[in-house]
Amino acid sequence: MYKYYLKTNSFFIKIFVILLIVPAYNSHATAEADEYWKMSVRERAEALGFGYEEYEVTTEDGYILTLMRIPNGPENPDVTTSKEPILLSHPSYETAETFTRLGGVYSPAFYLANQGKDVWLSNLRGNAYSQKHINLNPFTDDDYWEFYMDTVRYDYMAFVEFILENTDYSQVAIVGHSLGGATLGIALALEPEYFGPRISLAILSAPALMMAHCHSQLDVILGVYPWILETIRSLGISYFSESSSIIKHFFYQFCFQIHPLCTGLTALLFAEENPSSLDNDSMDFFLARAFNGVGIRLLQHLYQSVRTSQLTYFDHGIEKNLQVYGTENPPQIPLENINTPLALLWGEFDGTITDQDAQWVRSKLEQNTIFDHTYEGQSHLSFFMGNSIEEYLDDIIELMSEYPAANLNA
Repeated sequence: MYKYYLKTNSFFIKIFVILLIVPAYNSHATAEADEYWKMSVRERAEALGFGYEEYEVTTEDGYILTLMRIPNGPENPDVTTSKEPILLSHPSYETAETFTRLGGVYSPAFYLANQGKDVWLSNLRGNAYSQKHINLNPFTDDDYWEFYMDTVRYDYMAFVEFILENTDYSQVAIVGHSLGGATLGIALALEPEYFGPRISLAILSAPALMMAHCHSQLDVILGVYPWILETIRSLGISYFSESSSIIKHFFYQFCFQIHPLCTGLTALLFAEENPSSLDNDSMDFFLARAFNGVGIRLLQHLYQSVRTSQLTYFDHGIEKNLQVYGTENPPQIPLENINTPLALLWGEFDGTITDQDAQWVRSKLEQNTIFDHTYEGQSHLSFFMGNSIEEYLDDIIELMSEYPAANLNA
């Protein structure tokens, strides 16, 4: 089925359409905006009057991760452990920056903090903020990068444990987008006894649990031809590092000077089938801030469903599968084990997680799904840099009110 998305004609038609649409955008880029995109999460928060805290947490398997916190904002300035906590988990190639990138207070992290939530931001293992280990050196030890979507569950366990130890709550709400949604869903399925009593609500936005009908050229190619990433690994490259300052500077200048072309390129790479749904300034600088470190093994596992149409543990090949799993094929991920209330959020024009794949996910999670909504006109990136993001964020707040976290002092 994926072969239809690789047709050359379709590829160039998309380019042509994007270049026709993009110049019609109303750009409001300024020199001040240019400086905003270059800021760190801390600098953005402080420039806008938000609080910022940063911690290191260690996972059960020795990974040292950076956990960020936005405890208050100008519209809700009190700093208190009695605010309901929510953890946001980023997509692939990304970091916690994802949720602070949309200019001003409409970034998800800042919007939720202004609404009185205690906002925590994950940095999953291997990204630019979480490249430490108690024994391994990520820059010299290939073993550091031998992790998969299922092993990322230890990241969530460490984050949740730290949050609950440092707030007045015995539960936390979690939002995971794309890879963040997939790894979160897998974590809930593999550790239901741990997460069941500790998670009040799990919100999966465009979760990449299934990508068999993906339209994104990059994702499809890497999924259909696994030898590409395996060849890269055979050359001694275990991860894609953070973009160099030279590359970032190039994209800053490129995007700032040629908005339509940069925006069109971003839309094409990420299969944004309705790019007009995205905030133009955020999209212009997306390429300059994305690609902040990711393990190749993790990507191989993420793209596995593109060609298999299944959600399983990592496929090592028959010989090693027999050693690791005792079977020639890797076992299925038991999504039916999830015992946490789930909200599933989708974009109508998402080219990465298409409606066909969304239907597959729904069929696996329907037993625990308490909310299922498709946002009209929205696409994959809309969930963190859409120009109508308030509807999505207000739905999160409403869901948290309906499924509140348990407060120890209540």
